[in-house]
Amino acid sequence: MMSSASKIVTLLFGLTFGLLILFFSNFDKLAQSSQTNYGYVPPAKDQKQQKATASGSRGCRGKSVDITSLIPINHTPTTISTHPDFLFSVKSVPNLPVRFSLIEPGVIEPLWKSDIAVKRAGILSVSIPQTVSLDVGKEYVWNLEVICNPSRPAENWYIRAVIKRVPLKPELAQKLAEANSETEKAIILANNGIWYDAVYYSYKGKNEVDSMSYFKQLLSQIGLTI
Repeated sequence: MMSSASKIVTLLFGLTFGLLILFFSNFDKLAQSSQTNYGYVPPAKDQKQQKATASGSRGCRGKSVDITSLIPINHTPTTISTHPDFLFSVKSVPNLPVRFSLIEPGVIEPLWKSDIAVKRAGILSVSIPQTVSLDVGKEYVWNLEVICNPSRPAENWYIRAVIKRVPLKPELAQKLAEANSETEKAIILANNGIWYDAVYYSYKGKNEVDSMSYFKQLLSQIGLTI
């Protein structure tokens, strides 16, 4: 007949063994969950490096200009969109014309340009129209310019950087199709190194629970605060 001590040892062994089985059976799920909650993963290091440039940061003669592009500056961020959106943080509203241009290198005329209404401080979103399409594998230069003096373009304040469109892989397309919210799309895109679309979706879903915190997390990861 089994003693009480033996019964307790057997019971403890059974519980321990059961917990180990439960842990290892859920290990993959835990790992996937940890990865899903991770932030922005930059593209492979063989990507060409870029540095976003800003000129005239002191403003236009008596006019304060404080606009920041919400992009990383140590590599070329990417998009999977044919007509992506560009986000800027406006802290000081210039009472001056603002113009956005999208340029294909080697082409004289801009692919698209438009005057932008900047009415208040906050997040400025510039949307590329459906009539403009970025080609897969190509890099484009964009330019946000404050027209300080129409007769002297050299005095204009500007921010300039590069965007590259990359192909949408089938696995990524499937994950995005199964996403239940804008924030979830942002997380998936960030995990796959697609900066422009990740930060846009995290801001687009600003009314969702935790979306703005994830938006701020992405910006914090590249050294920006709003």
